[in-house]
Amino acid sequence: MRPLEGIRVLDLSRLLPGPYGTMLLADLGAEVIKIETPGLGDYMRLIPPFVEDSNTGTMVSTAYLMVNRNKKSVALNFRNKRGKEILMRLARDVDVVFETFRPGAAQRWGIGYEALRAINPRIVYCSLSGYGQDGPYKDRAGHDLNYLALTGLLAANGASGGPPIPPAAQIADLGGGMLAAISILAALVGRNRTGEGQYLDVSLYDAALSWAGTMVGAAYVAGKERAPGRMQLNGGMACYNVYETKDGQFITLGAIEPHFWAAFCKAVARPDLDARQLEFEAIPEVAAVFKSRTRDEWLEMFKTIDACIEPVCDFSTVFDNPQVKHRGLIAQLDVPGIGKVAQVGSVFVFAERGNAPPPQQGEHTREVLGRLGLGELEIRDLEEAGVIKSGK
Repeated sequence: MRPLEGIRVLDLSRLLPGPYGTMLLADLGAEVIKIETPGLGDYMRLIPPFVEDSNTGTMVSTAYLMVNRNKKSVALNFRNKRGKEILMRLARDVDVVFETFRPGAAQRWGIGYEALRAINPRIVYCSLSGYGQDGPYKDRAGHDLNYLALTGLLAANGASGGPPIPPAAQIADLGGGMLAAISILAALVGRNRTGEGQYLDVSLYDAALSWAGTMVGAAYVAGKERAPGRMQLNGGMACYNVYETKDGQFITLGAIEPHFWAAFCKAVARPDLDARQLEFEAIPEVAAVFKSRTRDEWLEMFKTIDACIEPVCDFSTVFDNPQVKHRGLIAQLDVPGIGKVAQVGSVFVFAERGNAPPPQQGEHTREVLGRLGLGELEIRDLEEAGVIKSGK
C-alpha cells in the first residue's frame, strides 16, 4: 500500500509543471483524475518526439508519457454548462484540486477556490502559476526560461565571457511542480488537524528564486556578484570543476572538502596544489594534470580513492548505469498499442512502486462519470454533444 491511497486529486493542469507535480502525488498512491479538453487534450500530447500507437495509428508524445503515469484521464469540456456541472459534482468528492490557469481565470469560469469550497469545505485547492496570484507580474505570460532569467540563474549559467546558456533541465517548471506537491502534502496534514482544506498559491518564479537563494544571498552580502564561470560552484574553483581528458572526454572533480582535495593531490603527485584548492588561477594546472591520461584511466585510478571524481555522461548511458539498475529507477511501462516504454520511474522508495501507463485521452471518462451515477444513455448524449470524450 502506498501512502496516499484513498486521496483523490482533480487535476486541471497541463504541459510540464502541473502534470509533474500531480505525477508525484500519483506515484505516492493518490488517485489522480486528469481533466482534458475533448479533442485537443493536454498540450503536452503535441510535443515531439513521437511513437506510433499501433492500435489507433496515432502518434503519441513521449514527453506526455514521461509525466502522466499512474493517472486517469477524463475528457471533459468544463467551459460548457453541462460540463461545468459535472466538474462541480466531481469536486464534491475529491481531496485536492490542482489548476495551472492564469490568475483569475478559474474564478471567472466559476470553478475557483471559493466556489468549490462552498460545496466541499475540506478541499485543498492548489493554483500553480508563473508569478503567483498577486503582484505586478501576475498577469504576465511566461515559461521556464523567463523565470530563470528574472532570478539571476540564467545569467549565472554559462562560460566566463560567453552568453547565458539555457539549462537542459526545466528548473522552474520541475521545482515549481515539486513545491506544489509538497505544499499539497502539508495542507493535507493540516486538514487532518483542523478538518478544513485551504487555498495554495504556488509560483514557478518563487520556486526558481528559492533554488537560487544561496547565490542571491552571496551577491547581496558581497555587494556584487561574480561573473559566470567564476562563481564558487560553477567553475570558479580548481577543486570543483569539469576537466577534459587525454582522449577528449570530460570528467568531474567535486573535491570541496579538504580531505577529498588532499586525496586528489596525493594521488596525482601534486602536493604543491594542496593549498590552492579554492583558487581560480589553479584551474589550468589541474586541467594539465587531467590531460595526461584518458578518462577510463582516471576512473580506474580513482576507483578506490575518495576524491569525488565521476565521468560526464550523456542521457543514453543512464539506462545501463549499475546504480540506476540496482535502485530500480528505470520503469518499463507497458503502454497499449506501443509496448514497453522505458522512463525514469518513481523515485519514492516504498514497498510498492506504481507504474501504470499514462492514460489515453478520455480513457477513464466512463468509469469516473459512472461513479457519479450517470447512465450509459446520458454519457452517450454528453459525448454526442461534445461535452465529453470517452475512450473506446
